[in-house]
Amino acid sequence: MNSVAAAPAIYMEDWAATYGPAVLVDPEAEVTADAELVEDGPDVLAFHDGVPDGGTRSFAFVDGVRRGEGALYLDGGGAFVSGVAGAHGVGAAVLEPGKPFRFERCEVTRMVIVGCGERVELPEVAGGYRWAAVSTPKTWPKAPLDELQNRMRVHEGRLAEELCADGHLTLVDGPLNFVRSHDLPVVGVTKTHHRRLLPLVHHARVGQLASGQRTSLFRLSERYSAYVRLAPRRLGSSPWAGIVRIEVPASTGLAAAALEADQAAGMLPRFAGVPHVDPRAPQNLQPTGALERHLRHLLGDAGLASRALRTAIAQLAGDDVGIRRRPEVARTPEGASR
Repeated sequence: MNSVAAAPAIYMEDWAATYGPAVLVDPEAEVTADAELVEDGPDVLAFHDGVPDGGTRSFAFVDGVRRGEGALYLDGGGAFVSGVAGAHGVGAAVLEPGKPFRFERCEVTRMVIVGCGERVELPEVAGGYRWAAVSTPKTWPKAPLDELQNRMRVHEGRLAEELCADGHLTLVDGPLNFVRSHDLPVVGVTKTHHRRLLPLVHHARVGQLASGQRTSLFRLSERYSAYVRLAPRRLGSSPWAGIVRIEVPASTGLAAAALEADQAAGMLPRFAGVPHVDPRAPQNLQPTGALERHLRHLLGDAGLASRALRTAIAQLAGDDVGIRRRPEVARTPEGASR
C-alpha cells in the first residue's frame, strides 16, 4: 500500500500581501548573524512573560515617512546624473499617564539630492515650498533615493534619543542602526524578518511564543535582542504571525536590558495593530500607524508638491546659476564657465 504524504499546512496572515511577506527568511539559508544567547545560558532559549507597566510609564513612538516627489536628471556633458526631489516627515506619538494622546516634534523636510558629487539649489516657490540642496558622491542611480531614506532614519534616531533622555520609554520603528547613543535604552521594534538569526533548533521555537511573551535575550554586536509576540494567533495564521523583534543597546547592561525587554513585552500587545484599521496588523503598532497617517498629512498633497517642483525648475531654467557643477564653479545660461 502506497503511503500518501501529508499536505503541507497553509496559512493566511492579516499582514497584507501588498507589503510583501513579513517573514522573508530563506528556510535553507545558514545563520547569517553572530547571535549569542546571553540571558539564560549559551544554549537555552527560554520564554519570559512581559511585565505590564500598570499605567505609570510614559511612552514615545518614533517613526518617519518619506516620499519621492520628482525624479531628476542632470546633464553631465552627455552622461545623465540621477537625482531626486523628495520629502520626509519625522515625529513621535506620545502617551503619558493622565494626559491625552498627542503628536510631538513632527517636522517635514524637503530636499533635492543629486549623485556623483553634483549639487542643485532650487528657488523657493509660493506655498512655502523650499528644498535643501544635498549632494552624494555615490554614482548608482538609486543612491539619491537611498540618501533620502538614510536622512530620515538619522532624524528618527536623533529624536528617539531626545525623547528617551526625557524619561519616556521610547520605541523607534525598525532596528537601532541610526540611534547613535549607546547609553540610552531606546527600544527598536522590527516588524519584518529578513534572515535567520538563531540556530534552527531555537529559531523553530520562536513561533511557540504566547501573546505578551518574549524570548531570551541574544546579543547582536552592540545590541541585545529578543522576539516578542504582540497578539494571539488568529485561526489560520502562521506560527510567526504577530511576532516582532526588539533591540536595546548592550551598553545599558544585561540586567537593565532584560528589564526593558520585559516591560516592552508587557506593553506592546496593548498597542498591537488591528486588521480592519491597518493592513500591516498586528505588527504595525496603533500609535505608529496613527503617526504615519499624521506625517503623510503634513507632507501635503503629492500633486501640489510635484507642481511646485516643476515651477522651481522652470524658474531655475532662466537662471541656472543655482546649479553647482563643482563647489567653486557656476554656469551661465549658455553653459560657459565664468
